[in-house]
Amino acid sequence: MKRERHCAATVWLLLSLLLLSAPLVLAAPHPIAGTTHTVRPGDTLGELAARYGTSVEAIAAANDLSNPDLISVGERLLIPGPAIEFPATLPEPIIALCVSSPAPIQGQTWTIAVEASKPLTLTGTFDDHALHWVTEEVDTGGEWRYWALAGVHALALPGPHSLALEALDGHGKQWTSSADVLVQAGDFDTEHIYLSPATSRLLDPKLLRRERERLAAIWAMSAPEPLWQGHFAIPVRPMWSVTSRFGQRRSYNDGPVSSSHAGVDYGAKQGALVLASAAGQVVLAEQLTVRGNAVILDHGAGVHSGYWHLWRIFVEEGDEVAHGDPLGRVGNTGLSTGSHLHWELRVGDVAVDPLQWTREVMPQTENEE
Repeated sequence: MKRERHCAATVWLLLSLLLLSAPLVLAAPHPIAGTTHTVRPGDTLGELAARYGTSVEAIAAANDLSNPDLISVGERLLIPGPAIEFPATLPEPIIALCVSSPAPIQGQTWTIAVEASKPLTLTGTFDDHALHWVTEEVDTGGEWRYWALAGVHALALPGPHSLALEALDGHGKQWTSSADVLVQAGDFDTEHIYLSPATSRLLDPKLLRRERERLAAIWAMSAPEPLWQGHFAIPVRPMWSVTSRFGQRRSYNDGPVSSSHAGVDYGAKQGALVLASAAGQVVLAEQLTVRGNAVILDHGAGVHSGYWHLWRIFVEEGDEVAHGDPLGRVGNTGLSTGSHLHWELRVGDVAVDPLQWTREVMPQTENEE
């Protein structure tokens, strides 16, 4: 039986991209629906409906609100996406093209998926970061499915960001197009960190550049297929408290905000066990200057996870690990002001919120027979 096709969330953004010779620009004059909104003081459903281009009735129905006038500050509302129709026909060999979100949030991961009736070679970039395409044959009739994950930088400016795609079939026929993807602002606060003179020396630009170049070479290499299945898991047990959230803007020693936090910090005591958040292969297990004793796992499809500031490392480069395997113990090495685990997730070379991966299965597509 042929599979029924589904595209998660709203699907209008990319449907025609590979099918048009001229670029398609899809910026919008207001925020895009199909996301969530945290209620702020003064918000009303009428104002939110106008802002997101939907209706009060649609928001109330999506959130099961019996009284649309009663919403609370801090409440998270689902803003339903617009009902967009697919074109009646699509030129061969493209069958469908969709995205998991038409307006991703700073620091989030989103999915691009293509379906075709014959094999294609796909390339592309989001915000000039290369997309890593995974190929799947989805049924015996020769239908092909492709997907790629894209990461939005936590400091990406809200507004339009460039997506470029190219498809090439076996006969040399090519489709090329681009679009603007509307990035939404995340909800991040500012963290003030105070370092001793000895620790501050680790912020030397030369040291930072050397380590950044070392890691850039690792982010650039990944197994072609995903090695993980299902949700990622928080890598410390029991559940230690979060001491620094992903994306927090950072100020050092009362200086200006100079960066954002690239991972999630857990205030685990020294010696606490650190576990693999998902299956993968160890591609780094060594002491780094800034990140201290570190382990990096390649999960395939352009995805890596990092575990910084360890006291002990149990694995070696080349080891294959399963979900939940021990990697080491929590420590206080490198640029660290106390015992903790920094857990980081990269899509390509972009740091994304790892906690999103504990809530959502990647890629964000639905497959039903």
